[in-house]
Amino acid sequence: MIVTVTLHPALDKIVRLPRLIPNEAVRVRIEMVYGGGKGNNVARALTRLQIPVLATGFQGGATGEMLIQHFAEEGISTSFVECAAPTRTSVMMIEEETGHTYSLYEPGQTVTSQEIEQFRVHFLKLLEKDVSLVLFCGSAQTPELADLVQHLIQETQAKGIRCGLDSSGIALQKGIAAQPYLVKVNVAELSDFIGHSLATLEEQSRALLEINRSGVPLVALTRGSQGMLITDGKVILTGELSMPRVLNVMGCGDSALAGIASTLYRAGSLVEMLRRGVACGAANTQVLGAGFIDPNLVSQLESQVVLREVVM
Repeated sequence: MIVTVTLHPALDKIVRLPRLIPNEAVRVRIEMVYGGGKGNNVARALTRLQIPVLATGFQGGATGEMLIQHFAEEGISTSFVECAAPTRTSVMMIEEETGHTYSLYEPGQTVTSQEIEQFRVHFLKLLEKDVSLVLFCGSAQTPELADLVQHLIQETQAKGIRCGLDSSGIALQKGIAAQPYLVKVNVAELSDFIGHSLATLEEQSRALLEINRSGVPLVALTRGSQGMLITDGKVILTGELSMPRVLNVMGCGDSALAGIASTLYRAGSLVEMLRRGVACGAANTQVLGAGFIDPNLVSQLESQVVLREVVM
C-alpha cells in the first residue's frame, strides 16, 4: 500500500464566469467541488490507477468533513487526524470570454503542537500496516511542520519503507536533508532550492544530479508542456508528449507523481516510471480538477511519450 500525507488539504472549487469586472459584482456558476491538497490529489490518481492507497494528514471543521465525504464517495481510503482549525478553501475561476484562469489559495490551516504530536503517533501506527511507500506532498507552512516532515521521513525510512517528497520552501530543504528515496519538484521549486534560475535543460539536469548526490536515489522534475526529466544518478532521461488540446493544468504534477509512484509500487524500470509519469500528467490536462485521470487514456498515451537521454 502507498500512504499519502497532506498537512494542508483544501476544499477545491472550480467556478465559471463570463468575465471579471473591477468594482462590480459578477455572478458565477459552480463547475466542481472536490477534496484537494497535493497528496490527496495523488491519492485520487492512484485510486484511479487501481493502486492501493491511503490518504492521511489533517482535516478540520465543516470543510474537512466535506472533504472526507467526497473521498468516501470516490472510493479513496482515508485516515485523517482532526484539527481545530477548519480546512481551507481554494477557488479556481475560469473566465469564459478570455480563457484565462485565476487560482486563489487560502493559507493552510494552523495546527497546535499537541495536534502535531497526535498526528506523529497516528502516522507511525499507520506504518504498522503493509506500507511500501509514503509520499509527503504539499507545503508545510511553519517550521514545526517542516521539522515534522523531516523527522517522519527519517523514522519511516528507518523502518525500511521508502519515502517520496513533493514540496517547496523550507519543507523541501528539510525533507531533502532527510534523504528520501524520491524527490519530485517543478522548475520553480527546484530553482528556489538551488538558489538561482534554471532556464536550460543542462542547468536543470545538473541541479537534479546535485540532489541525487546528496543522498536521494531518484529525482524527477516536471517541466510543464516540456514533459519530465528524471535521474537515478546513472542516467538522465527526458520524456515529452505533445497534447493538441489542453483543458486544464491544475494538478498535472500531482498526477505525474502518481504515475511515478504506481510504477515504483510495481517495481518498474526508470523508463517505465518516466513514460507513466508523463502520460498521467498529460491525461490530467484533459479533465477539470486534479487527479481525475482516465486510466484508459493513460495506457494509450504511455506509448506516445518521446524519450531521450540527456548527455552531460
